[in-house]
Amino acid sequence: MIRLAGGQLTSQLSGQSAIPIFPESETNFFPKVVDAEIEFGRDERGAVTHLTLRQGGRETKCVRTSDTVLERKETTVSPKLLAQYLGTYELRPGFNLMISLDGEQLMSQATGQQKLPLFAESETKFFLKAVDAQIEFFKNEQGAVTHLMLHQGPANIKGTRQ
Repeated sequence: MIRLAGGQLTSQLSGQSAIPIFPESETNFFPKVVDAEIEFGRDERGAVTHLTLRQGGRETKCVRTSDTVLERKETTVSPKLLAQYLGTYELRPGFNLMISLDGEQLMSQATGQQKLPLFAESETKFFLKAVDAQIEFFKNEQGAVTHLMLHQGPANIKGTRQ
């Protein structure tokens, strides 16, 4: 995803953090935090149709699929409802997602990774700002949370509550 925020162009690969990119020319940009280059390609009318990512000796052409980037909107969820989601969810054997509260902030932490805040989009759907990922919680007929679904890039991973 390529975004413009506060006059700064950023690039964000699925599952990674957004990073600022800086111009070398009208079509070539680079991030300062990683050795890579992004070149925007245009059609005969001058419209940007794709970009080429050069990194680690590889060149990847990415076709533009949209003129917009989905901007998620935060909403407020009661601490009582947030407390229902606390616990450990198994994404695969030996790899869990721990959901906790830090004050009134819902947090997620995958095995071996840092703790990241979750932001409510609805009463059951949350998103991360640090990476392009969303978490949706599911309940059974009795109203107990049974599992979550982690949506990250093309993957949809079910996490069963332990």
